[in-house]
Formats: sequence, C-alpha cells, structure tokens
Amino acid sequence: MKEKTLKVFINKEATGNLSYEDDQHIFNYKENASSVVSLTMPIRQASWNSKKLHPIFEMNMPEGALREAIKNHFSKIHKMDDLNFLKLIGPYVLGRVKFNKIIDSKENLQLENILHTTKDNLFEELMQKFAIRSGVSGVQPKLLLSAQNKTTMQFEHYIVKSWEKHYPELALNEYFCMRAIHNASLLTPEFYLSDDRSMFIMKRFDIQDNGEYIGFEDMCVLTARATDEKYDGSYEEVARVIKDVIAPKQRKETLKIYFTALIMNHLLRNGDGHLKNYGVLYENDYEDARLAPIYDVITTTIYIKKDIPALKISDAKLWFKEKTYKLFAKQSCNINNKEYNEILDTCYKAIQDTKKEIDSYKNKNQNVAVFLDMLKDSWKDKLE
Repeated sequence: MKEKTLKVFINKEATGNLSYEDDQHIFNYKENASSVVSLTMPIRQASWNSKKLHPIFEMNMPEGALREAIKNHFSKIHKMDDLNFLKLIGPYVLGRVKFNKIIDSKENLQLENILHTTKDNLFEELMQKFAIRSGVSGVQPKLLLSAQNKTTMQFEHYIVKSWEKHYPELALNEYFCMRAIHNASLLTPEFYLSDDRSMFIMKRFDIQDNGEYIGFEDMCVLTARATDEKYDGSYEEVARVIKDVIAPKQRKETLKIYFTALIMNHLLRNGDGHLKNYGVLYENDYEDARLAPIYDVITTTIYIKKDIPALKISDAKLWFKEKTYKLFAKQSCNINNKEYNEILDTCYKAIQDTKKEIDSYKNKNQNVAVFLDMLKDSWKDKLE
C-alpha cells in the first residue's frame, strides 16, 4: 500500500508526522519536538501506532451535515478517508493541532452582522463559503468563523450553529440552557443568539490573548475512545479522569464544578451530555490542566420525549432519584453533605432565575411563547 503522510503542527510549529501504512495509523514526533500533541501521547522516540485514527486527531473530524457537504464535494477527486479529510480541513481545524500546512485566513465577518442579519439563509450561505474551513466536530450543523468584533477591532473566533426543521428553535433552546448554566455560576464561553433566532454563536475558549491555542482534549480522547463511542462511557469514568488529569490543588474544586454541571444537565433534561461535551484545557501538560468551560447544553426531551442521559451512572442510563446523585457526589466526587446541599441550592436557584428570564423574553416575543412554555415545562425544579 502506498504510504500517506501528513505533517502535524502545534501552534504553527512542526511537531511530527502522521502516516497510514499497512493498515496502521502511525504518529512520530520530530526529534526536536517540544510540545505534546495530547496528554495521552507524551513525547517519545517510539511511534504511536493505532488501527483507528488516534483519538486526538479524530477529535475534530467533521460529522453530520458538514462531513456530508465535504464528502459530496470532493469524493470525485479524492477517496474521503480519514487522512484525506485531514488533508482538506487540516489547516483550518479547531484547536492548536493542525495538519498538512498552515494557512492564515484573511476573510472575516463582523459579529454584529451575524447577530443582526436580515438574510433568510445566512447560515446556508456561510456553510457553502466556509465549509472546508470549519473543522468543528458534532452532528448539529455548525461552522467555524473568524468574526471581527466592531467594538474592539480585534479578530475573534466564533462557532456558529444553526438548527434544522426537525429540531425547531434549537438555537433558542441552547441559549436559555446556557443562561441557566451561567446562572449556576459555572464558567461558560461567551455566547449569543441572533436576532432572528436562527443562529447560536459561541466564542471559542481555546485561544490566548497572544493568538496561540491552548491545548484542549475532550473525554473521548482522554478515555482513548473514538468519536462514535462518545455515548459509551460513564459519569464515574469522567470523574476518574478528572482525578487523574487535574493538578491536585485544583482537583477538589474541579469535581464540584463537574458535579454541578451534571445536576444542571439533569434539571435541564439534557440527554446529550456525552464524552465530547466535557473537556480539559492546558498550556503545557498535566500540571496546568483544568476543566474546560461548560458548552453544548440543550434540553433534548423537548424533541425526544423519552430521551435518557448520554452516559451511565451506577451502570444505567436513567434520570435518577436524588439518593443516587448524592451517593455519586460522595463516592466519585469526594463531595460532603454540606457541599452537596449547597450545590443543589445553587442549581435550583439557577433554574428559577432562568425561567424568569424566559418569561421576560416571552413577553416581547409572543411568536415563540408556546415553545418557551414547553421548554420551561421540560425543566425540573429539583431532584425528586
């Protein structure tokens, strides 16, 4: 079989080579490499070999509508296997790890124009124009843009998401779920809702002020799973990864943050809190690793009435009673009774405060009143 090889870059620095040979994906660090491509792949002389594409390289492979758009456009020219996908989108993928070559894009949009668009099909227009530059994983239609913030005159990067007819008002759904996450005092990226409610816009959280990328790895990577295995883990396993990866001095608080996010997902009835929706940020390695902001939270039961949680607790996928979460808090997150009750109070208040925000928005937007009432009715005020 003819060998195929891609250069792998970290923050524009050539770090190694990714090859496919004899049914093996092979990654080799360069002799002078100074940065790890993944917390799970430390620098060494020996190759990192895998039958499947290494999780860190697969993490931002296109899924859903974006993958189909790229495949349909280029399949006549290239066989769209993993390395050819990375060759196409590699210079533009989300994050510090890029492939093939480095390209500085000079095309930007003003954030204000995205938020206040008068076009009926702006997202479709952007999808056509920026598809190859949108190395954003996930099934929900979304793309990566460089948006010019008119106030600061800096170029800032955003992820723009739209919704399909099968999931009405998904952008509005995500906006208010993220408002609830924010109201629970959890760290979130900056996020916006377009005036016409067609797009949810989220600022990327993996770029430093100097323009360099912070390391980001989701729980699929950190548990050595492929993207299509994102529903296979458990919340106990995520807690174990946090204990292994996060520095000891930050571990206690990180577990409390993680548990708070888990309770909010329960109350909001988010059945899509899978392994790719939890992640870790770092500058160098384990010593400065920390939990990433909470992102991609929606109420799924408004579309799938009998939806269940994405991952297991106590070896089952159920909306559990309070006693199960209390046991999980103690055994997996080292949270005592006082801390547990404080977290629940914070989450309950966040739900109530966000429902008030929804009522205020509904008063000015009666055309979505029915949907917003359904959204509120889907949420739980407390654990049973």
